[in-house]
Amino acid sequence: MKDFAIFWGCTIQARFPFIERSVRTVFEGMGLPFKDVDGFTCCPEKSLINNIDTGMWKLTAARNVAVVEDAGLDLVSPCTGCVSNLSTVKGELNADLGEKAEVNELLGEIGREFKGDANMRHLVPFFHDSVGKLEIMKGVKRNFKGMTVGIHYGCHMMRPSHILGVDDPLAPVKFDNLVTMLGAKSLKYDEKLTCCGQGLDRVDQHDKAMYMARLKLVELRNKGADALVLCCPSCFLQFDNNQHLLEREGEKYGIPVLYYTDLLGLAMGYSAKELGLDMHRIKADSFIEKWESLADEPEPSDVINDGLAQDSTFI
Repeated sequence: MKDFAIFWGCTIQARFPFIERSVRTVFEGMGLPFKDVDGFTCCPEKSLINNIDTGMWKLTAARNVAVVEDAGLDLVSPCTGCVSNLSTVKGELNADLGEKAEVNELLGEIGREFKGDANMRHLVPFFHDSVGKLEIMKGVKRNFKGMTVGIHYGCHMMRPSHILGVDDPLAPVKFDNLVTMLGAKSLKYDEKLTCCGQGLDRVDQHDKAMYMARLKLVELRNKGADALVLCCPSCFLQFDNNQHLLEREGEKYGIPVLYYTDLLGLAMGYSAKELGLDMHRIKADSFIEKWESLADEPEPSDVINDGLAQDSTFI
């Protein structure tokens, strides 16, 4: 596998350092060749910056792409929004050579050039398509057979679909495949592909953001989900932090929120504390306790065989 730069974005390192810990722990445990590259800034965030100044949005994104291209690396990010934004700008500039030339004229003033050929992937398609099932299962020590989780894709993992082209935006399967290969059951529920609603908090629509969070949490609770699994820091903020606020007001959901690398890291044998689960607002104790109460742990060879048979739709 080619070395790749990891793009953390703003939210993970500023608000959720335990997500960074989780990703680093899994990457290091699997021996994946990731590099920390100096010079990255905010991607930048689309809903705010693009609405204020589209030119600044594109220039900032192009500079970040130029940084990774100068390093001769591909880019992988645990933030769906970052990959969506960077890929969108890359696609638009590559499609408009005049605008690309204008951007490069400005970047030339700081010794950068946007070429537009870096490969950029979010964590889920990266694990699914590049790392692959066999390599993932090599590190698994115990699966999640008997556990039921709700998967939340979020808005930006597959969209804009004409730019990202990583999964079917209306019927995605890759995140499900990554979870079911670990033995967990992916819950079928009506709100699975709806927006988390966190963006509403950014425009002073907190009540509506809470309403969107409540829709999914109520259904997950009613259908007996052991946890919600996602892979986006904004979605994590919505379902962990805002669920905590709802519970402070007396609404009880008790749905632990796990990043994909939390689930994979537990399967690899790392403790909840090593992965930073003790720092989540909604504690994962119920999930861990149920998992530990299940049948005797299978041997690693049994886990691999069981995982390989989980989902014949895995691509």
